[in-house]
Order: sequence, then structure tokens, then C-alpha cells
Amino acid sequence: MMECENYVPISAISHYLYCPRQAALIYNESSFEDNILTVSGSLGHEHVDRPHREIDQGVIREYSLPVYSDKWQIVGIADVVEFPPDGPPLPVDYKHGRIASWKNQEAQVAAIALCLEEMLNVKITTGAIYHIRSKRRRNFQIDERLRELTIKTIEELHNMFKENYLPVGTPSRKCVLCSLQGLCMPKLAVAKIPDVFTPLG
Repeated sequence: MMECENYVPISAISHYLYCPRQAALIYNESSFEDNILTVSGSLGHEHVDRPHREIDQGVIREYSLPVYSDKWQIVGIADVVEFPPDGPPLPVDYKHGRIASWKNQEAQVAAIALCLEEMLNVKITTGAIYHIRSKRRRNFQIDERLRELTIKTIEELHNMFKENYLPVGTPSRKCVLCSLQGLCMPKLAVAKIPDVFTPLG
């Protein structure tokens, strides 16, 4: 693995697709605050945040597995990667909340798949998300459309980190669930800053 100082954290992909301003606040300004959702999510991650291995009916599960891609310059930790005896690895991400389909979450798993493909010289077509609140796992296809979205997002994140800008807030229903409302102030940003991006300085 090459020096990863300028690599994009895989976790930033989900944040960016949920809200680019949220991603910039967290990763460019190192700003973060907890709310009940983030705390609940952290508690639900306790088992997967401890690096260890389990074997169940021939399936090896690696927890908290470091992954990277030199090609796409991304790096992170996979919650769980399953290694079945007769197929390619299956990346599984743990998310708080009820079972649902969120492209930002699927793109994060797809990025882990890109890393595993490069690291292990395999082809991965399926990923999964375990929804902690529902206690159910949902598998999905890592198809070309999802790969294109993931790669496009990685490229945009590289640019955001390089240029060090803060996207203007776009108020929406998603803001209600965001723990960074007090720092972000999206309505104020929209009212006072007409430009597309606000430089951080």
C-alpha cells in the first residue's frame, strides 16, 4: 500500500452522498457532534468495531478489516467481510435504523468492494447492509451503475479535500436527522451565500 495521507476515507462516501456540506464539516473542518442516532449507531457497532475472526459453517467472517485501493486512493475499515468457501468475498456494513435502501450506504459498501477486488484480485458483484434496528440484513447488487456512482463520488471527494471548500447548505428533511444542524446552519448559509461553494480560507 502506498502512503495514504491524501487518500479519501471510505466513510466519507456515505456522508457526501447524504449531504456534501456534512462531509466537508466532518472531514475538512474536523467538526462533529453526537445525537441520539449517532450514539445508537456507535453502540450497535460495538461487536464489529473489535477486530476478530469468526467461522460459521465454513464461512470466515473478518471483523473490522482494514481495506484500501491505490488505484482510487481510498482507505478505510470494513465492518465485516465474509469469505465463503465457494465464492467471492461479501462486504457487509452495519447501519443504524430500519431496513431500507439508501444509495449512499450502498456506495460505501461498493467502495469496500473496489478495495477488496484490488487487494485480492477478485470480482465482487454483491454487497450487504445489516440494519441494526431491524436486525435484518439486505443484500444488493454491485452493478455498473452503482460502481459509476461510487467512483464519481470518490473523484468529487478528492477535489473537495484538495480545494478545501465548504458546499453551501441545501435545507431538506434530512437536516432534521443530522447531528450537525447547529454547526451547519443550512438556512443561514443559503440566505447569505449565493455562490455554489464557500471557500474555507
